Amino acid sequence: MIHIILFGPPGCGKGTQAKIIVKKFGFIHLSTGIIFRNHIKNKTNLGDLSSFYIRKGVLVPDKITTNMLKIEIEKHINAKGIVYDGYPRTKNQIIFLEKILEQFDLGKIDQIFYFYIKKDMIINRLLKRGETSNRNDDVNIITIKRRIKEYEKETSLIWNSSKWNNNILTKINGSLSINEISHVIGKKIKEIS
Repeated sequence: MIHIILFGPPGCGKGTQAKIIVKKFGFIHLSTGIIFRNHIKNKTNLGDLSSFYIRKGVLVPDKITTNMLKIEIEKHINAKGIVYDGYPRTKNQIIFLEKILEQFDLGKIDQIFYFYIKKDMIINRLLKRGETSNRNDDVNIITIKRRIKEYEKETSLIWNSSKWNNNILTKINGSLSINEISHVIGKKIKEIS
């Protein structure tokens, strides 16, 4: 099984590219954001817990996120590949993901696509998305800025280790067009498929 990680700040285009990869390669899309929002919509215990953190614009604690992700991975043990969108977000989550893959004998992290983009562009994209998607975390500029700050503080440096070298980690300019980004990603996935 192939494991692809899409990594970057909120609004950088991860979700859009995840959908393209799923369509092109037949992989499963695991988005922590979508999973959390489904739980919130269905008023589950996990939804109530995660909603508290999401509304504040801070990361949902590792324990809640990783337990939820493990359940999702177990559902897709026979998939061709998984695209992780918005996970891992902490070093502990990387360790946890590696442990799950080892536990179920599913291989290893094959490719990390690291999206970078200017802060003002992120803010504009998220405010626009908030107008059309009714996502509470995208309509409030204070929450958006807090999410970006949280990303910079907690998440942006988690792959800074010689273990994740240039063969595994590909940097992507998130301000390029959807097609240009998709082309780079598709080419790389074909190389490892």
